[in-house]
Amino acid sequence: MEIVRGEREAQEIVGLHETVGMEDLREFFPRAMAAAAAALQERGMEPSGPAVALYEGLRAERFEVTAGYPVPAGAAPSDEVVAAMLPGGATVEAVHVGPYDRLRESHAELTAWFQENGVTPPATVWEEYVVGPDSLADPNGWQTRIVYPVG
Repeated sequence: MEIVRGEREAQEIVGLHETVGMEDLREFFPRAMAAAAAALQERGMEPSGPAVALYEGLRAERFEVTAGYPVPAGAAPSDEVVAAMLPGGATVEAVHVGPYDRLRESHAELTAWFQENGVTPPATVWEEYVVGPDSLADPNGWQTRIVYPVG
């Protein structure tokens, strides 16, 4: 897995926001993506990128997660979905190739990279689901971009 430094503009997203345990992520993601897609459809809007999940802090195997889609600035949330912001600035990024249940391995590689480079990993990270089950049946070809903001 290639780990690169990057630069990002801040990006608004809309989605469901919940505190979710690791064991509940499989149930949460389809529900969150469906709710965000429905909210966008109600407004006649299209996502401005692939599905995304923003993780803010890990506490005792539970995450604060907002999962949904990037949108143009100012896209209003609905009663069910909220707006959140992917931070802009410097990033450390890598693309995980394979099933979602192996994402932990890629996050572990990134954690090791942070340690080797003397960088404190941030509490915030997001994943962009570039190629997934909606477009490719074989999970070995799925691609998830992992982005850690470091600036």
